[in-house]
Amino acid sequence: MAEQKEIQIPKVKLGTQGFEVSKLGFGCMGLTFVKSPGAEEDGISIIKHAFSKGITFFDTSDIYGTDHANEILVGKFRLKDREVKSYTWILYGDHKLGSPC
Repeated sequence: MAEQKEIQIPKVKLGTQGFEVSKLGFGCMGLTFVKSPGAEEDGISIIKHAFSKGITFFDTSDIYGTDHANEILVGKFRLKDREVKSYTWILYGDHKLGSPC
């Protein structure tokens, strides 16, 4: 079997404060729509895998799941490893859909 090359995810500056994030972001929408046994652990595992491959930019929203489950899931990943330096882009829901924002 051929040896796989490790892909380097390019980084870009975010804003003017010196933050640097991966140019490729990870959309977390699909991680919190299904409530099943082990779903939270699976979601954290998926985020951890993306982070291990160089993704440091995570897209979440209050409308990706119920009761802010999406942001909470990403937060739990970050709490498990306090050395993680990642950035989260939080989008706020559409007022027509009943979002409190």
